[in-house]
Amino acid sequence: MDFRLLFTQRALNYLADIIGHIAEDDPETAERFGNSLLDHVELLTRFPRMGSTIRRRARVRKLSHSPIPVYYQLRENKYLVEILHLRHASRKSPKF
Repeated sequence: MDFRLLFTQRALNYLADIIGHIAEDDPETAERFGNSLLDHVELLTRFPRMGSTIRRRARVRKLSHSPIPVYYQLRENKYLVEILHLRHASRKSPKF
């Protein structure tokens, strides 16, 4: 059974910021990058453990889509992948 994706508002806001920032210079590149990022995240519905675990937060996993790490948590009993946060790799890791 495939998992469902659920984006937190924080993750959606940051995704919009990323795409908006790229679009200021090149709207077509922003669209391609956004679609590529979402396609990669979509793989989690079939392969929810493909991201690596985070050392200090065993329940949080990280999927890298360079230069954007995607932080997520599995809710296996609900067949749910909760996308917690996206952040540019040059920025400090988020606190959970």
